[in-house]
Amino acid sequence: MATYSPNSLFDGGYRLWLHPKQMEVFLTRKRFRVVVAGRRWGKTQLAKVSIITYARGANRLIWYVAPSYRMAKQIMWPELLMSIPRRWIAPNGINQTTMTITLVNGTRIELKGADNPDSLRGVGIHFLVMDEVQDINPDAWYLVLRPTLASTGGHVMFIGTPKSYNFLYDLYTFGQRGELITDKKGRIHNNPWASWQFPTITSPFIPPEEIEAARADMDEKSFRQEFEASFESMSGRVYYPFDRKVHVGEFAFNPALPIWIGQDFNIDPMSSCIMQPQENGDVLVVDEISLDGSNTTETVNEIERRYFKQQNQVVIFPDPAGAYRQHARGESDLDIFRERNFKRIRYRKKHPPIADRVNAMNRMLMTADGKTRLRVTSKAKKTIESLEQTLYKEGSREIDKKPSVEHMTDAAGYCIEFQFPHRPVKIAGLSI
Repeated sequence: MATYSPNSLFDGGYRLWLHPKQMEVFLTRKRFRVVVAGRRWGKTQLAKVSIITYARGANRLIWYVAPSYRMAKQIMWPELLMSIPRRWIAPNGINQTTMTITLVNGTRIELKGADNPDSLRGVGIHFLVMDEVQDINPDAWYLVLRPTLASTGGHVMFIGTPKSYNFLYDLYTFGQRGELITDKKGRIHNNPWASWQFPTITSPFIPPEEIEAARADMDEKSFRQEFEASFESMSGRVYYPFDRKVHVGEFAFNPALPIWIGQDFNIDPMSSCIMQPQENGDVLVVDEISLDGSNTTETVNEIERRYFKQQNQVVIFPDPAGAYRQHARGESDLDIFRERNFKRIRYRKKHPPIADRVNAMNRMLMTADGKTRLRVTSKAKKTIESLEQTLYKEGSREIDKKPSVEHMTDAAGYCIEFQFPHRPVKIAGLSI
């Protein structure tokens, strides 16, 4: 690879800084370009090179828009400051507060956050990059940014990683309609949209073994979405890897092993998922407690009745809200456990994102490379029902709570997410 030189980007050397798939997008002259790519593919590099190439023209307005102002500052601001030669920047042309760079040729580059719609109300944009589009409200484009291009005929690059069939997918489909399209009046036009779908592996700078390592650390659907740039439906089953034939068996309680209890404090039912870690690192659901119309005291009574001989082996993994919900005497749910000598309580100070809990559970049910580490005894019928019947609301990542079957997997999830947290997978190699 060539030695880094900021000037080379402005002198036509950008070809040295784009791999073949990035160059394919860069050289396309369509007005609207949509890039759907896996993690570490090099979306930021493509955006940066495109921005500074457009900036070579005089008196242009160029915007980079991320889901939030903070993300824009983290992702693109240092990249631009490092890459644009100082001789191209006007005196006092860098405004750190507004994240604006003014060049000697009169062109202005501005970074924005889509979380502040008022900051997006401008006119005469010549080139716009919308980054991490999957996390941007569509109204930011349709109602605010699209009109700013009318007077200039400005060009746009949309880039992101799939997140179900949302706004990014809609934009992607525009570029898949072919070269010619027909408008509502039956007239034929050239399609101004182009779109691409690039898995991470299409970057020559990511070692294949890193992709395989990620496959072993993630559940299958998350891997396809994050690294294969696949649009995955988030409707349907939340715990989609679960299969009775694979995950259900006759697993007995072992009094010699630790006892992990995931605890959901929903009153109807109160749900306790009883798990035991195995010596090989697997986890077995060996029992469950589901009490309709109950309370925390009755739940503790039942746990104590079943496991009083092994009480020192019990670790409770509760819903974090249990630390704050007050009862008649002023004690919290967790205080009730402590009063009964269940001292080993592990929980996060605030709720982890639901998606993190779900991904941790799905990764234990089956990784993308086919390994299963979480199984359920056949007598844990509520747990099996919850794994099979908990659904997303159609077209969203929001769990449908109307059937009220999610409580036992919520309970299990508090334990699994704490013990096996869903951490971002870091991929070695160059993201350029």
